[in-house]
Amino acid sequence: MRLDIKHTGVFSKNHKALTDKSLRFVVNQGGTRSSKTYSLCQMVIVYCLTNPNKTVSIVRKSFPALRGSVMRDFFEIMKDLEIYKESSHNKTENIYTFENGSQVEFFSLDDSQKVRGRKRHLLWANEANELDFEDFNQLNFRTVEKCFFDFNPSDTEHWLYSVLDKPDATLIHSTYRDNTFLPDSLVKEIEALIEIDQDYYNIYALGLPSKSTHTIYKHQKPYAEELPRYDEVILGLDFGFQHPTALIMCQFREDICYTRELIYESHLTSEDLVEKMNKVFAQNGIKKSQKIVADYARPEMIEDLIRNGFNVINADKSVKDGIDSVKTYKLFYHHESHNMAKEFRNYKWKSKGDKLEDEPVKLWDDAMDAIRYAIYHHKKSARSYGGWDFTSF
Repeated sequence: MRLDIKHTGVFSKNHKALTDKSLRFVVNQGGTRSSKTYSLCQMVIVYCLTNPNKTVSIVRKSFPALRGSVMRDFFEIMKDLEIYKESSHNKTENIYTFENGSQVEFFSLDDSQKVRGRKRHLLWANEANELDFEDFNQLNFRTVEKCFFDFNPSDTEHWLYSVLDKPDATLIHSTYRDNTFLPDSLVKEIEALIEIDQDYYNIYALGLPSKSTHTIYKHQKPYAEELPRYDEVILGLDFGFQHPTALIMCQFREDICYTRELIYESHLTSEDLVEKMNKVFAQNGIKKSQKIVADYARPEMIEDLIRNGFNVINADKSVKDGIDSVKTYKLFYHHESHNMAKEFRNYKWKSKGDKLEDEPVKLWDDAMDAIRYAIYHHKKSARSYGGWDFTSF
C-alpha cells in the first residue's frame, strides 16, 4: 500500500535521523509554526505503519496541553490520510493501535505510573523544556531505540543543551521559513515580532535562545506543600479561544499570594468551560459561591457562567496599576502549574530600543491577566472600609 504525505524538510530530517543507527537523541529546536509538531506526528505514523509491534510514547508535562496540541494534529493527520479507525482508538487509555500491532500512547508526566512503567521503542517529548532532568532520566531509561525532543528555546540554560553534547545526539533546527505550507498572513505576523520585541523574535521566529532582561515579574517562587491556612480565596478568569482560557486560584495570607492554575486550555466554548469548571470545583472542594473575577470583554461567557450558578464579577482591567499591585505581594506559584511558570518567564514589557514602555507585550499573558484580576481586586478590597476608599501614608 502506497501512502502519499505532503511534508516539509523538517519531516525529512527527522525521518533520516530515525533511520540513522548511530543516533539515539534527536533534538528539534525551533521557532513557532516551523512544522516541528506536525512533522514529528507524520514521522511517528510512518514509523508505526512500517514497523510492526512497536510502542511509541508521546508525552508532555500536562495532559490538557498534550491533548490540545500533538493529539489534535496526530488524529487530524490520521483522518486526512484516511487510515484512522475509531475501533482502534482506546480513548480511555489514550492509546491508538495500528493493524500491525504497533501502538502510540499519549500521557503526561504527572502520571508517575506510566512514566515509570513499561518500556517503549520510541519516545517523543513535546515541549521538552517543560520537563525536568529526573523526567528525562526516567523516560530515557525505559526507551529502547530513540528519544525525540522538541522545544522553543525560551530557556538559555536547560538539560536539553547537555543532551546535545552527547556523541549520539543531533540537533534539527527549524524556523517558520522551513514550513512551505504556512500562509503569507502568518509569515507576516511572525516577522512582525521584531517590531514588538527582539527576544521574542529570536526565540519564536528564529528559534534561537535569548535571555530577556525585560521580564515583568521577577519575585515569584514555586511552592509544593499544602497551605497551612489562608485568609481569602479569589479566582481570576481570563477568557480565550485561540489563546488559552485561564482560571487561576489565588489564596491570600496577609501580604502573601499563593497561585495555582485550575484551567489553562484553548478552544473552550461556554459549554466546555462550564463542564470543566464544575469538574475542577468538585475536585478541589470549591463552592460555586466562590468569587470569580473575570475579564468583562466576554459578557456572553460571564452570563452563561452566572446562569450555571457561578459567582462571577467583572474585573478592573487597569493594567499598570494591576501589575503594580501584584508586585506588592510575596508571590508563589504551585510547582505543578507549568503553564503559569512558562508565562512568568515570558511576560515582558514592550520596548523601543533600550527604553521600556509601561505596557506589556500581548503575548504569554493569559494566566498573568487572570492573576492580575484577582490580586488587584483583593488589593482594592483591602483598601476599602465601610464603603469608603482610603490610602495609608
